[in-house]
Amino acid sequence: MLSVLKKHTMAILFPAILVVAGIVYYVLDPTVENSWAPKCPMKLLTGFDCPSCGVQRAFHCVLHGNISEAIHYNLFLVISIPLAFAVILASWYNFNHVFDRLERFVCNRYVLIAYIVLYFLWWILRNVMGI
Repeated sequence: MLSVLKKHTMAILFPAILVVAGIVYYVLDPTVENSWAPKCPMKLLTGFDCPSCGVQRAFHCVLHGNISEAIHYNLFLVISIPLAFAVILASWYNFNHVFDRLERFVCNRYVLIAYIVLYFLWWILRNVMGI
């Protein structure tokens, strides 16, 4: 019973948090010099981009409908948004087993392995080729 209550609470709380974060990233621009947004510790320490570098700026651009600029900041985020949406939908909103097929797809070990491989490939390519 407690796990069902916890799942329903997250199903309500998560969209609220997402809306608040969306408003913050829509209004406050992390693309400007000396921004409020935190800097990547890996980039500061090594000079290399981590796979998530540019996510805040890309998210801001996506919210403003500027997909091409978002791709410039972080291509992998733009690719990850639909998968993240599918995982959340299948995991937290699968009431009455409506999204069972979607859950079987996104929770498939091969999909997870492919995502992890693409993640590390993206990390290498963006630093070697300067993507």
